Amino acid sequence: MRKTLLAVAFCASFTGSAFAQSNPQVSSGSRSTVNAAGQHTVTYKDRTEYDFDAEEVTGSVVQPDVDMVTGRIKAHHKSLVQPRGTFQPELLQSVEQL
Repeated sequence: MRKTLLAVAFCASFTGSAFAQSNPQVSSGSRSTVNAAGQHTVTYKDRTEYDFDAEEVTGSVVQPDVDMVTGRIKAHHKSLVQPRGTFQPELLQSVEQL
């Protein structure tokens, strides 16, 4: 019982730090207000414009240093099955058996 009470007290000591933030973080281009119910509301601009004319952007095209293999070349092998040119020995042998 005593260990359980100490564990609950230990966990409860850290829960108060989660509620310590009083004002929410507001990103640029938005405005934070407090409504009648006391809640924070964030309103954003309808349109945001960025002007990059003053900045000069330089760069280069990055390509690989080697050629890419896009397809596989089909290998040509000699056939292992060799067709016979003549059947004369077998024909002679079959005639002798008659």
